[in-house]
Amino acid sequence: MMPTIEAFIAEGYSHRQKQEIIESMTHAVVASIDAPIDSVRVILNEVAAHDTGIGGAPAAALTSPGTGQGLAISVVQAFLIAGRSDAQKRRLIAALTDVMAELPGAARSAVRIIIKDIPNTDFGLAGKTAQSLGRGVGRGAMEAARMR
Repeated sequence: MMPTIEAFIAEGYSHRQKQEIIESMTHAVVASIDAPIDSVRVILNEVAAHDTGIGGAPAAALTSPGTGQGLAISVVQAFLIAGRSDAQKRRLIAALTDVMAELPGAARSAVRIIIKDIPNTDFGLAGKTAQSLGRGVGRGAMEAARMR
């Protein structure tokens, strides 16, 4: 089902630390939504502290509760082929929040997880739509579910 996770993290992590983040996120996805491990994609985007803000203030000027360190903005987008249950999404949000909240300077209250359900007609895998490969839920089913 090809989940793709895009995480915006503070700059400055070592290659080893980034590998650990990628591994932790991958295992969080596998455990939460029963995705095959080889289908999970993780993309880390490093963002300078002066390029992020919370409540109109630069994140670099804010401090993480309890640590006194600068507050690191933590945003994750999870792109999923539509069809996951609400329970799976709740588990995914909780698991990815746990991963992000463990990062230096992160505050659990500042973590944001955004799930984007993509109709199987709009998600490409190896040059084909997920629909043509028999995966996920199409746009019609998504619209019908919204109408209920």
